[in-house]
Amino acid sequence: MFQKILLVDDDDNILQGYQRNLHRHFNLEVATLGPQAIQLLEDHGPFAVMVSDMRMPGMSGLELLEVARQRWPGMIRIMLTGNADQRTAMDAVNHGQVFRFLTKPCPSEDLALAIEAGLRQYHLQEAEKTLLEKTLTGSLQVLTDLLSLLDPESFGWAQIIRDRACRVALHLGYPNIWCLEIAALLAPIGKLTLPAGLEARMQAGGPMNAQELHLLERIPETGARLLESIPRLEDVVEIVRYQNKRYSGAGFPPTSLKGDNIPWGARILSPLQHFTNIERTRKSIFVAMEEVKLHAAWYDAQVIAAMEHCLLPLPGGVKVPEKVSPRPTRVLEAGMCLAADLKTQTGKTLIYSGTRLCPPHLMLIRDMGELLGLEEPAYVLET
Repeated sequence: MFQKILLVDDDDNILQGYQRNLHRHFNLEVATLGPQAIQLLEDHGPFAVMVSDMRMPGMSGLELLEVARQRWPGMIRIMLTGNADQRTAMDAVNHGQVFRFLTKPCPSEDLALAIEAGLRQYHLQEAEKTLLEKTLTGSLQVLTDLLSLLDPESFGWAQIIRDRACRVALHLGYPNIWCLEIAALLAPIGKLTLPAGLEARMQAGGPMNAQELHLLERIPETGARLLESIPRLEDVVEIVRYQNKRYSGAGFPPTSLKGDNIPWGARILSPLQHFTNIERTRKSIFVAMEEVKLHAAWYDAQVIAAMEHCLLPLPGGVKVPEKVSPRPTRVLEAGMCLAADLKTQTGKTLIYSGTRLCPPHLMLIRDMGELLGLEEPAYVLET
């Protein structure tokens, strides 16, 4: 089916003439006023190209093009006007970012050529968009796969934090859930640059020299720099960079940013990481919540309140236990969530409880099962 073209002109005779001459070549819809055009764009979009007259009663063509640029930026915009002065052309280009500027009277043949050029530009934009989205998706998949294989413990907990962050963000009305999900999963990626054994020594409370402490402190900045070269991840990069920044302005990175000026996603992620790390060692969400509240000055108060609401059982309520099923490791599938640590027969933890399995996990399970053998069965949460 042809891509839709919208013609906007307050002269109904002009619109009827274009429809008679062009309807065999294009899928045309028409509007005589700016508000009518906006309604058509909302109700019958998407449109590939919009051709608008400049001078119309009420909303001018320039105002219409500006609204279209903001709300439907991928649509190609063409200006059609009897005012062939330089100022009109400059305003149309600067404010409406028009693709073509045509003067009236405009023969149908010339308008058809302009529309065809607009359609080619639209298809080029869509192809580039698809390529970029596939590139972005592939890049993120490679990064998460690497993290899940090289540091399965951190990735497993990152999945848990990701799920919790989504619940808290939805409660708060946070608008960019996708960025927060990606940031939560990739938040620990800077750890991959640490010298072997350094993080394990930190977890065990071993001694650290000044250089090692500096490396640990810079994990968020290192992770942000690793992600900066990937397009469309600007918001994700800032969440990763400021994940350890405290609401008071203390913490890393050492900038003047504080309070509500810290990226909202980072303000959600930071207390959730603290909460989950305490739960990981103390084995209690209630102890973890109390520990976070003892350091309430570090965090955004509304995020702490949302965490209590979303992550703890209601007062006096009975928490319904999650259903757990035993499964042979050979039948585990991507998307399943482990309800218990998956260990080798030598007792080494291979994948931690709470991890949602993805294809690299399944390869790891297969390979390690052949090499060392796995404790059977695995336990997964029923969905």
